[in-house]
Amino acid sequence: MQLLGRSSGFQVASTHRPCTKGLWLWSSPIKRTALDGTEYSLLLLDSEGIDAYDQTGTYSTQIFSLAVLLSSLFIYNQMGGIDEAALDRLSLVTQMTKHIRVRASGGKNSAAELGQFSPIFVWLLRV
Repeated sequence: MQLLGRSSGFQVASTHRPCTKGLWLWSSPIKRTALDGTEYSLLLLDSEGIDAYDQTGTYSTQIFSLAVLLSSLFIYNQMGGIDEAALDRLSLVTQMTKHIRVRASGGKNSAAELGQFSPIFVWLLRV
């Protein structure tokens, strides 16, 4: 399958089997222009799923945390509709965010500082 009209780069497929191991960064920035005319570079980052069958919970949490901290927009990709199992998986995502900590200058966790690192969250449902 192609992404951005290219035959190389991230492997994408409509399957539950993992295509990505760890974190992958697109090979080059994609130049874009915002509605206000500001030019910016878009970097695409792909990570393996949090429920990868061949990984430990600790490894998945580390990959997830790093992906969140590197992202300004986090897309949670889900196959199927919203049901109880989907809500359980989403709950797991929210639990994993508790592992992300920011130390303020005083040495205590600061919710305001953590907010500076929190990406926009998009729940993508693929049916």
